Amino acid sequence: MIQYTGESKNWSASYTITKLNRGDHVDRFQIRYKGKDPAKVGRVKYKYTSTAMNGSGEQKLSGNRDIVTGSGGNGALPLEDSTFQVTVEWRGQKEEMELSTGASRK
Repeated sequence: MIQYTGESKNWSASYTITKLNRGDHVDRFQIRYKGKDPAKVGRVKYKYTSTAMNGSGEQKLSGNRDIVTGSGGNGALPLEDSTFQVTVEWRGQKEEMELSTGASRK
């Protein structure tokens, strides 16, 4: 398993890749609102990019602080020392963060 983590002022995020048999893998992307009232956040747009993977989406944040997505496949995986760039937009605000593993942190 490889886990990339990072945070900004109002958000934290993680991207976890679990390797399965024969080169298959499943991945899970999670962003969490760190503020006190997630119901007031409304719609959240997010995107993440790395050298081997990328994705984006939009979802309404209600009583739960988390947005979680997942997928699987057998394609290329990012190197453990690579990073993910994450952008989160909500209510006219925008924050960016970098996700990394312990191997890529300085």
